Amino acid sequence: MTMTPFSIVGLLLATGPGILLLATLAASIVLVWDWRWALPGAVVVALGLSSIQAALHAPGVLVTFSQWLAVSVAGVLLGLAGRLHPAAAHLHPNGNWLTRLIALLFVIGAWWVLDPGVSLPLFTQVETDLILWAGLCGLLLVSLSATPLHTGIGLLLLTTPLQATSAILLPGAGLAVVTGIAQILVALGCAYLTLAQQIPQRAPRLVAPLPAVTMETPPLRPARRFPSLRRPTPAALRAGGAESTHEAHTPVERGA
Repeated sequence: MTMTPFSIVGLLLATGPGILLLATLAASIVLVWDWRWALPGAVVVALGLSSIQAALHAPGVLVTFSQWLAVSVAGVLLGLAGRLHPAAAHLHPNGNWLTRLIALLFVIGAWWVLDPGVSLPLFTQVETDLILWAGLCGLLLVSLSATPLHTGIGLLLLTTPLQATSAILLPGAGLAVVTGIAQILVALGCAYLTLAQQIPQRAPRLVAPLPAVTMETPPLRPARRFPSLRRPTPAALRAGGAESTHEAHTPVERGA
């Protein structure tokens, strides 16, 4: 088997610690619920599963390269949408961490109790469990999401099992290429919906008006009548002088 960069990475991850790392990373995407952590985590899980298949089953360098290219392009589209419109990722509440933890524990408990024992042909049981676990985490992410950005990340993780198994179970059908095209189209649609989201304007805060202070004006008093202070005219002065002279000579004339 010819060693390629993809198969070298797959050999490092096809061990117990590597598989446990990918499974823990897929579970942490649901718990953390931050697109800055969820998007790189989903990309790493998808690329890790593709590398494991390249190391164990050798589907072909072009097939593995097309898978890596499709996942990388989808991750870049979603990352640009979240970077250009970061407020859209927190526009709708997605529940608290306790709800997500209960949902994740329910899935783990149901898997542990029921133990479906699903096995895929040409795949080991550990590979099958890891592939199904990645798909269940993607399904939880889509179910609990309320924003297009997280929905796109969940769909990227949900299509990872199909991407990992199509190149091995149907090597000549071209299903791996179709899955990669579908991943890019889904990421493009979710990125467009993220950028098209309108942020609602905040309603203006209503402030109670201050009580108006009214000054009571005292009642108006009637104006006092003052004597006229107009300057007397010369005619009035002459008339007044004549009257005073006449009054002054009147007693003398009577005495005479």
